[in-house]
Amino acid sequence: MSSGETGSSGSEEEKKQVTIKGVDKELYDKALQMSREMGITVGELVNKSLRAFISLADVTNKAVTSMAQALSESSKAFIEGAKGVRVISNVDELTVTKEDLENLDSQVTFRGIKRLIFNSDVNWELFDSKVSSIVMCDEVVLPKSIPKLKAVEKMRFVKRITVMQQSS
Repeated sequence: MSSGETGSSGSEEEKKQVTIKGVDKELYDKALQMSREMGITVGELVNKSLRAFISLADVTNKAVTSMAQALSESSKAFIEGAKGVRVISNVDELTVTKEDLENLDSQVTFRGIKRLIFNSDVNWELFDSKVSSIVMCDEVVLPKSIPKLKAVEKMRFVKRITVMQQSS
């Protein structure tokens, strides 16, 4: 396919004349027919098609990457469970108190919780000893007693971390 056609919009974007070898004649004829029906040049149709294809490929790549990460996290949850780490998951909102953590006989992983709140009575030592990890949570709310950057080391795929303001 040889492109000597230029778009009517001229300088809206830099256009380059290109020759593409190996284009299937039947596909080119269909593209030519479609471009005529749409009232655009074959070059414009090819540009639109390439943009759509590249955009779709990018979205597909991101989706596959996200699925692979989710699968990886699921296998980690299985391994954590086998090691005796408790997994608490798929809850919209959960408030965890000092008493909750003290009553656990093992470490815990919080996974897939939309809003995870650690009550103001939870201190760093208890948090560090009982919380194994926090994974794929939309928001984690920490009391001021827990150093945020130390807590972040236990988190993966958390969208937002906030520190609760203590009321006077």
